[in-house]
Amino acid sequence: MSKFDITNNGYSRLRSSLKYLEQYVRKIVTGVETMANRTLGREFIDALPSVMAIEVTGACNLKCRFCAYEKKELPKVSMPSATFESSVEQSIALGYSDFQLTPCAGDVFMDKYLFDKLEYLDRHADVDHYHFFSNLSVPQEEQILRLLTLKKLSTLTVSIYGHDEASFIAITKSTAKVYQRLIANLRILLAHKLLPFKLEFGFRSTASIPANAAGELMEILKEFARRGDRINSSHGVFNNWGGMISDDDVKGLDVKIIPGDVKYRSGPCAKLFDSPQITATGLVNACSCRDVNAVLRIGDILKTPLVDILSPGNQEYRRVIQDQLEGRFQSVCNGCDFYRSIYHQPKFYRKNRIKTQSIDEFMQMLDVRCAAARSGFNGKKAAKETPITSVAD
Repeated sequence: MSKFDITNNGYSRLRSSLKYLEQYVRKIVTGVETMANRTLGREFIDALPSVMAIEVTGACNLKCRFCAYEKKELPKVSMPSATFESSVEQSIALGYSDFQLTPCAGDVFMDKYLFDKLEYLDRHADVDHYHFFSNLSVPQEEQILRLLTLKKLSTLTVSIYGHDEASFIAITKSTAKVYQRLIANLRILLAHKLLPFKLEFGFRSTASIPANAAGELMEILKEFARRGDRINSSHGVFNNWGGMISDDDVKGLDVKIIPGDVKYRSGPCAKLFDSPQITATGLVNACSCRDVNAVLRIGDILKTPLVDILSPGNQEYRRVIQDQLEGRFQSVCNGCDFYRSIYHQPKFYRKNRIKTQSIDEFMQMLDVRCAAARSGFNGKKAAKETPITSVAD
């Protein structure tokens, strides 16, 4: 069932304020757990990471006030198809079979050759799935219909900003024409009852959204919710993009930015181990989350093979991890509200008994994958044979 209440959106300024304060309560709870687990030497790193993030483009058509896109210093370019295909091949050799194509800050449909890349993934025997987010205000009808022909697209998540035309324009600094393109594209997807991929929504507006908000966009979202598409609503509170966004950036929007001090920091962030990203420029970043300027860069795939970048022998990668292990956090990490310590065991891990490993076991797994890749074998298959001793319980 969708989390979206089709009869009452249920958000108010009070509720968004409570959500803001909830972050500090979680800090206390996770802080106690983190300290205990670190004392006991318990580390929770995904035992068999299989998702590689490849940024097909660094460009976006919107200039959302809550987003760090306008402060991005890396070139806002699209990845050449040859680089993309090489990135996929090298990732597969290292055991990655699922691809996250969402840009750190951007929209996939800004890539003129997006469908060439998607169809390449569809054809590749060693690719299991791929998925991405989009604000869906870029593509034309032909491109939306073309999505329906893809074979390995597992999930399309549509990011909705604002609850009507006025709030969309205020948040995104865009136009009524772009808003109407979004509406038209949503209607196309709504007209197809059986989609070949999972459709989800990230619906975010200001704290001013009426509890019983109406209008064209709201009615469309209610229709999606009625048919069972998941809609994750979160209004009035936005993340800080690694400390790059503050309340000043959203002044007048009735929005609060979560500050970086809501997280208890102790030890490396788990994303250093399960969320690498090859950016549109070829830089390989240790985290695909909120580092728009690739401060955590650990190599360049245009200069160095991926097997030598995501490797225990890469001293730059080791340094990033060691710095956080010793409490030295890069500016983008020190202010990030997405940080999760490897000493914190998420509820999702416990509930689903996700297998985990320590840093040492992770490096051993990487070594196995790299050795297999250099020998022409599949790193994922080789890593599965490496014993994992830790299981979430």
